[in-house]
Amino acid sequence: MKDRNHPSLHKVICRFFSRLRGRFWSWVPALLLLAACAAAPPPPPSPPPWPSRVITKEGLLFTVHKFRLPGTAQEVIVKVGDAKQWLPLNLIQTVSFSGALKERYRPAEIMLISGEKFKGEVFVGTLVEGVTDLGYWNMPFERVERLDLGTD
Repeated sequence: MKDRNHPSLHKVICRFFSRLRGRFWSWVPALLLLAACAAAPPPPPSPPPWPSRVITKEGLLFTVHKFRLPGTAQEVIVKVGDAKQWLPLNLIQTVSFSGALKERYRPAEIMLISGEKFKGEVFVGTLVEGVTDLGYWNMPFERVERLDLGTD
């Protein structure tokens, strides 16, 4: 027997969801706005800078902060065949010299920070300078055998 004073369960549920649907859709934009305004986590701290390593032909290792080429735009001149390229120091990871000095150029293998390697002749007719734990430091670039550039 059905009681006319009590609506069926189906009608109650349909009425509940129709009321909820109107309220629900009004809350969705509010919740999306709240989620969009939430504070983003802070970025991770940047790694500490590390110094450059300069290894000479004699086998001496120098740890050099603020490595630079004085009087230049901080670019190494690399000759590949007949073409000359100016390669910024901030793109270089390592320079390994492999041959003798010829007309102020030395053959070298250069590894860029992107992982690419290429060979060419690097102009070494200049000084390199920086700061060691003992203070100001410089040396002729032609005496360098290997150069691992740091980030400071």
